[in-house]
Amino acid sequence: MPRPPFPMVRRLTFAILLLGGIVAPATGQVVRGRLVDSADDAAVGGAMISLLDRDDNQLSRVLTRDSGLFEVSTPAPGRFRLRADRIGYATTYSDFFDLAAGDTVTIRMASAVAAVSLAGIEAEADRRCRVRPEEGLAVTRVWDEARKALDAAAFTQERGYYRYEMMGILRQLGPEGRQVVSEDRNYERAYRQYPFVSLSADSLIAEGFAKIASNESVYWAPDAVVLLSDAFLDTHCFRLRTDGREPGLVGLEFEPVPGRRIEEIRGTLWIDAENSELRRIDYFYQNLQLPAGLDRANPGGTVEFEALPNGTWIVSSWRIRMPRGKVQVSPFDGRVVTVLEGITEQGGDVLRVHGSEGTVMEADLGGRIAGVVFDSLRTGLPGAVVFIEGTTIETTTDREGRFELNQLEPGVYSVNFTHRYLSRFSYLPEPWEVEVVDGAETPAQVNFAAPRVGRVLDRLCADVEPPDESTTLPGGQVLRSHAILVGRVMTDGGDPVSDATVRVLFREYDISAFQGASVVDRRLRAGRAGVAVTTDAAGYYRACWVPVDTSLRVAVLEPGEKLDPDALEVAYSPSEFVASREEEVIIPSAQRFATLNLRVESKPR
Repeated sequence: MPRPPFPMVRRLTFAILLLGGIVAPATGQVVRGRLVDSADDAAVGGAMISLLDRDDNQLSRVLTRDSGLFEVSTPAPGRFRLRADRIGYATTYSDFFDLAAGDTVTIRMASAVAAVSLAGIEAEADRRCRVRPEEGLAVTRVWDEARKALDAAAFTQERGYYRYEMMGILRQLGPEGRQVVSEDRNYERAYRQYPFVSLSADSLIAEGFAKIASNESVYWAPDAVVLLSDAFLDTHCFRLRTDGREPGLVGLEFEPVPGRRIEEIRGTLWIDAENSELRRIDYFYQNLQLPAGLDRANPGGTVEFEALPNGTWIVSSWRIRMPRGKVQVSPFDGRVVTVLEGITEQGGDVLRVHGSEGTVMEADLGGRIAGVVFDSLRTGLPGAVVFIEGTTIETTTDREGRFELNQLEPGVYSVNFTHRYLSRFSYLPEPWEVEVVDGAETPAQVNFAAPRVGRVLDRLCADVEPPDESTTLPGGQVLRSHAILVGRVMTDGGDPVSDATVRVLFREYDISAFQGASVVDRRLRAGRAGVAVTTDAAGYYRACWVPVDTSLRVAVLEPGEKLDPDALEVAYSPSEFVASREEEVIIPSAQRFATLNLRVESKPR
């Protein structure tokens, strides 16, 4: 087989780090103070206080408490001033002051009352992409507000205030990015310095935001620290952008400066025009050197930010979309080409944030699918398991048969249900395709009607071709194969056994009656007609169209015994002579359905 021309593995590195050490108390020269609103002298909490030197370099920073109190320090004496950043309001500066060695000074700051509004800013007024735009431009006003939120998020990362409950997501989508093929979720609850963090800015700027190789590809997303870094700001320019599909938001678009050939990102920071809060960052990779066809996956991602009550900010959600390629031979010229098989999406969500004051943030439910499972009398069916095929997402209906699946991304899902009365038949109804729309205020709806047992039996083997009206075995006996045998394989400890082979044997006959019997080992002169089936994940099996009015001998094969499940003629193996491994059942022609549960020995762990 030719070597794939493009990597078939996609891996994301977006590190999650454990909580670092406790922040040490202030030492050296200390500045204490209180920030109040200049209009009514009310305390201003959640504002960022930065200690600046004579050249306006930031030396330390802290968020004000609800009381407006703050404390910052510096290891060296000198001349300083304070800056107060409050999202949605003009930045306030104190006068310069001197700090001698060992000094502690107290300063009262009055925050500017004038609100900053980004509404009405026209993107067309400043279309030039600027590196570190100078003061006075509209793009600078927007960047200043975005910087305040990013600075608060970076500060939160450094301090490690919270305990997070997080959900990691790995989804496989179809090539159009809508159909959800599979989704895996994992949950984690832990104290962390921050929920999600990128690589260092210097590393990303020097080595790139992605690495495309023949065996695997690695993608990185930016966080607040990266976007605020000198390395990023010196290699990216900014311009304003508006989008009719994003009413109420002002976009600050960024892209690499000309001449950057390394794997890079371009994107947009979206800021609420009314309150100047940063909502999210949409970004896309460029310079990836992807094969033709894979670039239509538009690899990129999203980083969402959220403000917490005390003025701290976190990355509340992130996603990275990556193309998934497959190799095939072109039918036109026989060349080996890579085509887009689908899109892999990896990411994470913060579900809850816990601080010393309790739960300080709880995520919304995201996309939802809701409905009712009815029984045959149109009454709600409790205890039904509703699930999304190809994923681990499931829920159980309540007493009224109602259910809701939440935390779903936009996309098309195949939704199905099962119930214990259906499980024993190893039967699943047909799934329904349900679309979850981005931003929908109400759940997508789907209702299920559970079939009667008789209807289940009618459909149970509809996908298995029935045999002829009758089968004549060597010796002349006629077998009429009208029945269905179902059951469950369990260990003697009560655990279900999945992927076990169950063999249903009909009747002994003499192998010598068949042509070519001379090549058969004469020590095994007997054989049987039969079928073999495999148990599902819950240990259930179903054998279709087995004979009625005759002895059926049923056994579970030992691991390692291979048998074609479609084989209708099965020779003995020596282990089959162990009578304890077989159960016997006869299905009367009037019944045509039977249940037989099987037990196997528990394997030592």
